Amino acid sequence: RGRQEFRTSGSSPGSSPLSAPASLLSARMMIAVLPTLVGLVLQPMPRREALASAAAAVLTVASPACAKGPKNSVYFTNVKDGDTVPSTFTYKFEVTGYALSPAAAGLKEGTGHHHMIIDAPTAFVKSGEAIPMDATHKHYGKAQSEGELELEPGKHKITLQFANAYHESYGKEFAKTITVNVNGA
Repeated sequence: RGRQEFRTSGSSPGSSPLSAPASLLSARMMIAVLPTLVGLVLQPMPRREALASAAAAVLTVASPACAKGPKNSVYFTNVKDGDTVPSTFTYKFEVTGYALSPAAAGLKEGTGHHHMIIDAPTAFVKSGEAIPMDATHKHYGKAQSEGELELEPGKHKITLQFANAYHESYGKEFAKTITVNVNGA
């Protein structure tokens, strides 16, 4: 019999199903496994046990609980709140629950790109609000996972904010604010 692959739409053979948004992943996996589970009733006992074990393994491995990090969040990977950094520093960042996509690719559900906001008065940009394009709002619309900032010496508050292709914020859930101490030159 032919091998059956479980893929999310838009994924290629061999790619990880964990790249799909968690809410879509659960539904797609259940739809993919449901015919197998229903067919178990009609199978002889040894085959039924084998298929049940296989289905349980698929659901366990692909469950959102097994995904890295908290569901739906952004975070810095190379700096944490309170760290001291040089005036020119490359900040590295990640997203969980959604996928990176260039703004030029257009609006796609479950995707977006990063923004860094320097010394903002609030801890996040409200959901649906467009992130301005100015000196304090850095856009990484090519789906970059790092960006270099050059800051004056002293304390600075940096907010990492995830937004859609139109630069509309995904809100508090997709924001992370840290304070860094910038060394003199």
